[in-house]
Amino acid sequence: MSLPSHLALQTQGLAKRYFGRGSFKGTHYWALKPLDLEVAAGSALGLMGPNGAGKSTLLKLLSGLTHPSAGGYQYRGQMTSLLEVGTGFHPDLSGRENVYLSGALHGMSRQEMAQRMEAIQEFAGLHDQYMDHPIKHYSSGMKVRLGFSVAAHLHADILVVDEVLAVGDASFQAKCLQSMEAQMSEKGRTVLFVSHNLYALQSLCPQSLWLDRGEKVRYGASADLVTDYLKQAHGPNAAFASGHGVASGSGKLRLTDMEWMAGPPQTGVANTLRIAYEGEGDQHDVDIRLNVHGNDGRFIAPLAMHAHGFAPSVLPASGEVYVHFEAMPFMEGWYSVQARVTERGVVAYEHKNVWGFHVASGGFLAQAPAYPSGKNGVHLRQDWRLEP
Repeated sequence: MSLPSHLALQTQGLAKRYFGRGSFKGTHYWALKPLDLEVAAGSALGLMGPNGAGKSTLLKLLSGLTHPSAGGYQYRGQMTSLLEVGTGFHPDLSGRENVYLSGALHGMSRQEMAQRMEAIQEFAGLHDQYMDHPIKHYSSGMKVRLGFSVAAHLHADILVVDEVLAVGDASFQAKCLQSMEAQMSEKGRTVLFVSHNLYALQSLCPQSLWLDRGEKVRYGASADLVTDYLKQAHGPNAAFASGHGVASGSGKLRLTDMEWMAGPPQTGVANTLRIAYEGEGDQHDVDIRLNVHGNDGRFIAPLAMHAHGFAPSVLPASGEVYVHFEAMPFMEGWYSVQARVTERGVVAYEHKNVWGFHVASGGFLAQAPAYPSGKNGVHLRQDWRLEP
């Protein structure tokens, strides 16, 4: 069956099954269950879902790095992939030699790559001394910078990018997103993009595919999928994550629960957050910091003990601390919480996704309208005047 002219990629029943070994011999599991998918030419499709959802498996299948157990796929033009740090690079070759090698593997001549070398090097931000040193001496970030830069300058119709960009610094990630947007608009490139950074995913990809345990959950507008994905992870009565096997730190002290004392919070209404903890005896110089993120993954605001003048010299072995808000500053939406607890400057407990909550719409003045549903944010206290 030929690929329709408006499509860049199509899968039909594409699936991948792995078989167990050793004591698990005779068993199997589906890393990706049969999937039908169509991606329009010149578009960007985001792939979202928890770890183990099948996102990377799908990209490896499409990139030819593994073979399907069932079904198939077809795509138009050439595809280039950036799936793992250093993928396609030879560790003993220099950065410059690897650029030529990557070009040759994609059917480009040495002369063509030489003409692009300066632009590739400039985009990657690598000096000559690094370009002429073996890749095996590069840091992970340097490999990603060069790998993406090469991919961006190859003759390719489809660009496949996995979570590998998370290794780069924030400024380089922003540069990569801008580059992919420009390639779509100027060159008609199609992009498949995997990222746990939901803000980046929504910014680049109007449409997304949500996978879970190898199975398609939904396909649709990225903004809608992200909202529902986070609702599932952080419902209004979201359970506190105990952190066993997930949290990091010395373990001398850990958080055990969080709760809004006045019920589900509402914008502009008073409420108090209860934070329960337990430790290995009395703790000294403890600082609790909760980073609140919006439903698109963007950092919104910190809730921090020391930064707000609460710094008890000793905390009992177990107990509760409270954060009171005279008027809830968070506007309507879903929020997730990262926790970090230090004791005498040493991290005792850290959890990247410890809790979530939903804030209902409300206002701050009786005569003012309530804040409507929309993007997450915080209310800033303001005093407006008209000078005579």
